[in-house]
Amino acid sequence: MKTKTVSPLRKFYRWKWSGLIVVPGAVALILFAWFSITSSFEFFETYSCETIYNYMMDVDVPKNITPHSELTEKQHLRLHEIFQECQDNNRFSEPIKHK
Repeated sequence: MKTKTVSPLRKFYRWKWSGLIVVPGAVALILFAWFSITSSFEFFETYSCETIYNYMMDVDVPKNITPHSELTEKQHLRLHEIFQECQDNNRFSEPIKHK
C-alpha cells in the first residue's frame, strides 16, 4: 500500500481560491444580520441621551419625526426605558471641562 505525499506548494494551489468563496459569504451573512437587527429598532433607539431628552421635551424636533405625544404605547414604554437607562448611568450630567 502506497501513500501519496502532497507538497505544501500543491496544497496552497488547491486551496488558494477558497478565500474568494468564504470571505464574501461571511460578509454577506454579517450584513444581513446587521440590517435585520437594526431594522427592528425604533427611530429613537440610536439617539444619544441628550437627543432623547430634547425629543421628550419637544426641543428642536424635526417636522418629519413623530412627536413624543403621538407615539404608540409600545414605543412610549421603550423610549422611557432608554431614558431611565440614561438617568441610571448619569448620562445627563455635564462633562468635565478642563481649563
